[in-house]
Amino acid sequence: MDTADSAQIEIEQNESRLIANLKQQDVEPTDDCIECGNEINEARKKAIKTNLCIGCAEMRELHSRNYATRR
Repeated sequence: MDTADSAQIEIEQNESRLIANLKQQDVEPTDDCIECGNEINEARKKAIKTNLCIGCAEMRELHSRNYATRR
């Protein structure tokens, strides 16, 4: 396996993890973001159960990526 193969596997694993995080069943959907109070886009609400606007969701993902313990 070369570097490109390893990189592709890592990308696919990361995407799978992100999708799984979006599909969390314990999220109580809301019309407004629980962090900033902005209205959540209708298309986003239809796509996934969420209580975060896209901006806050991205910030949370960046935070979890930056502060997650490495294995």
